[in-house]
Amino acid sequence: MDNISMKALDKFFKESSLFSEDRLREKNKLPNFKSSEQLVKSINSSNKSSTSRIDYYNRILSSSCSTDIIFQRMISTINFKEVIPLPKNNSMFRFVIKCFNNTNNVILGPLKISSGITLTDLPSLSIPMSHYHLNKNNFVQDNFIHRISENETEPMKKFIERLRFIDSRMQMLISDYIRHIDESSPIYNMLKKNNVTFNQNWIFTGIINKGNNNTEYINIRYFKDSFKGKKKIGTNVYCEDDYLDEMADLLSRDTFCYINGNIYPLIKVNYIIINERIVNNIPMVNFTCKAYFVDINFIPNSIHCSTKRL
Repeated sequence: MDNISMKALDKFFKESSLFSEDRLREKNKLPNFKSSEQLVKSINSSNKSSTSRIDYYNRILSSSCSTDIIFQRMISTINFKEVIPLPKNNSMFRFVIKCFNNTNNVILGPLKISSGITLTDLPSLSIPMSHYHLNKNNFVQDNFIHRISENETEPMKKFIERLRFIDSRMQMLISDYIRHIDESSPIYNMLKKNNVTFNQNWIFTGIINKGNNNTEYINIRYFKDSFKGKKKIGTNVYCEDDYLDEMADLLSRDTFCYINGNIYPLIKVNYIIINERIVNNIPMVNFTCKAYFVDINFIPNSIHCSTKRL
């Protein structure tokens, strides 16, 4: 996507009363505050190559998916550690997901060989992903999406196959949980009210889901709320080993932006969100499996940003 001109950006923000940078500047009271268009300009001009976080990635991949046997062992030990209400919405719940006797996170990333990955592997193991920061109703989105095609590389085909295994495992665990639920479960009343059985009145939204015309998408999220003190958001953003503070700043805001780039999709599967929905006028319970980036790690020279709505 071509970067829009500063003149067009100025016009865009002047016409937008909902997303005022003046209000953000006043709210943050920062002496070096940068507008969203300044952040976009800086990000688009600073996709630079550096060293890598490869050692860290190889360390966490080695215990989860470095070989088929290790991956199968991880899959077979995935379980629900607990079911708890959402912190900001007690009408919704989440399964907390763990593996290896509740000691590890579920980790997955694409690999070339079982011995690990190198810095030079990252471009060929990355996928193009897009992020629209606000939806049509101006709600902040926390997801990057990748459209699955028929032209994926062999490592990506294997990564996608493993994502499907994780989704299938989650569906099986949900069905078993419903089949053996008792009144002590926090979601017992929700399931009873909606006449949910192990094979009826519930739907599953996976890491891979379908859009129009049966097109499939990979959906990976980031933590917008920071829980690391000085960081802008709760997920680290890198270009190889360079921390992209301006990109994190952009993702922390409530103003519109569009981001596209090649990202190494190293994920951890943290939760399944549980909420009530109406589907074709039928009350149902929806289970959404949420995968989050370990890091959002962009490939150098691949990032394109804009504040122009498409």
